[in-house]
Amino acid sequence: MTYWRMQLHPAKPSEAVKHCVESLAAGYIGLDFEYDIGDLMKTAQEKLPEYERDYWAFAHEMKVDDVVLIIAHHFPFALATVSGKYNYVRSKDPKLGIWFRHFRKVKAVRYYADFVTNAKSWQQITMTDTISPLRDPNSLSFKLIEEWMHLI
Repeated sequence: MTYWRMQLHPAKPSEAVKHCVESLAAGYIGLDFEYDIGDLMKTAQEKLPEYERDYWAFAHEMKVDDVVLIIAHHFPFALATVSGKYNYVRSKDPKLGIWFRHFRKVKAVRYYADFVTNAKSWQQITMTDTISPLRDPNSLSFKLIEEWMHLI
């Protein structure tokens, strides 16, 4: 199992929480590109825009049962467990409740505000990228997931 952290808004910080709520309520996490690059399973990582190459891991490295820390405005928002394989749709379908073409099903969504109920004590975690696997067990995000998972 791998831990990840991810943002769920389409380059619209003013709607970050809205998109987190809608995506997780629909049971999905996902991302998209500035320009449609097609199915990530059929695209070489080198062909992706340099600043979006880390998105490739969403299709190729993320696995069922991985745990994803969702971040909104540099604060933890939710913790979700991946429950589905990578999916790609050519056209976004609002009926799915998602804004992205690249997505995965999630389950066991838990919200940070229910874990730490006093907002004044929320841990700020700066995140400037869209997605990243957590490989350093000493990182704030990794430690937070570990602490949260032990309480479940």
